[in-house]
Amino acid sequence: MQARDEKKGQSPAVWTLFVLAIGLALGVLLALIPRPGRPGPGPRMFETFDDIDVVLSTVALALLVVLLFVYSKTYTDTSARFALGLIFVLAALLFQTLLTSPILFGIFGHALGGIGPFVLVADAFKAVAFSIFLYLSLQ
Repeated sequence: MQARDEKKGQSPAVWTLFVLAIGLALGVLLALIPRPGRPGPGPRMFETFDDIDVVLSTVALALLVVLLFVYSKTYTDTSARFALGLIFVLAALLFQTLLTSPILFGIFGHALGGIGPFVLVADAFKAVAFSIFLYLSLQ
């Protein structure tokens, strides 16, 4: 195990935390951008479910992009059909995450409305699941 970690450079935990940090930073920056119905940042930042969901959604997107990269590299190295299947599933999840992103809703002037808390919880579970999947994939 030690030789494998030295070969890769960093441990799976470090890489996972690094991707989480990038997703979190991008999400906070995107949450600060003014959207219809929300004039811009101020003293009440993150007061709506949409603002928090932007961060969680961006973290999930970052994790999915890295997972696609990991399994694309695995497929090119091994030509395993299982890796190709995972690429298709991850691409579908990425497409679904993009289409249900609060950023996309905000661009078109829509809010999550009454389902906001449920979408927020779902995005939180997705981000946790993708984090665990990335960690396990990098081992």
